[in-house]
Amino acid sequence: MIAYVALFGLGFTLVELPLNAYRHTRSVHYGLSVKNWRNWFADMAKGLAIGGILSLILVVILYRLLATFPTSWWLWMSLIYLLFTVVLTQLAPILITPLFFKVTPYKDDALTPRLKALAEEAGTQVNGVFSTNMSEKTTAANAWLSGLGRTRRIVLGDTLLDNYPPDEIVAIFAHEMGHQVHRDMGKRILISSAINLVGFYVAGWVMNWAVGMFDYSGPADLLAFPWLILALALFGALTGPLLSAYSRAREWAADRYAHQHGPGPAASADALTRLANQNLSDPSPPRWEVVLFYSHPPTLDRIAAAQSYQHTN
Repeated sequence: MIAYVALFGLGFTLVELPLNAYRHTRSVHYGLSVKNWRNWFADMAKGLAIGGILSLILVVILYRLLATFPTSWWLWMSLIYLLFTVVLTQLAPILITPLFFKVTPYKDDALTPRLKALAEEAGTQVNGVFSTNMSEKTTAANAWLSGLGRTRRIVLGDTLLDNYPPDEIVAIFAHEMGHQVHRDMGKRILISSAINLVGFYVAGWVMNWAVGMFDYSGPADLLAFPWLILALALFGALTGPLLSAYSRAREWAADRYAHQHGPGPAASADALTRLANQNLSDPSPPRWEVVLFYSHPPTLDRIAAAQSYQHTN
């Protein structure tokens, strides 16, 4: 069973490889990526190894459930996937991130206290402020809050620290604190879990249909596995825009929090402008593209909202 699933996943990887290689070529051409092909393959191999191991663990659990609970496996699998997501989110900063980036404590007597003060105001306990060597892989800039509980930490890319004034860095981090105040990570996990529950149920219905249609031995028959993947993929494609719409709404709320609790909407607008230019993002994509694929509102809309907030408050 493991060999069958591994070969199935390898087939998808080989199909996607030319497209991923083309994306890397374009990123290098436009100066967004600074990785050579050796480093690109190394990162891809590490990502595939981690993803493959985690996927195989889930598949082994899935087939044990299919064999033991053929009618209610979808419920148990949803609960296990939720637990898996929470544990992985907590452990990622200390087990996975260091495989791709060097993360070191950041000490700055001027900036660090401002970031910690924002975290304290938001009621968020953080295990320090860290910097990471993004510049060895990309020219893009970013800052984020990673982990859960005792592993939660502030992470600043060196591409951000080297190119942004302190007020803009604080404005970017204030946006992240908005997510914390609104409990967006927990809400996202719960909503995703509810969608996964429905998705597994639908996949179970499709597999049962396939069992009857093609005379498989049961839902645990490996020949039914492609139907499971197809059902989950189609369900994900249909529900993806709904999750993206919810995500964009939460981004708007986090922006408003940053305007109120950060250095001000002017700093937020300046930071967004600099991020769009540095990360080569489309500031005003077509509406259909936003609806289908964007987890964040278009940059020009966010800048306009920040400027409007500044003029009305």
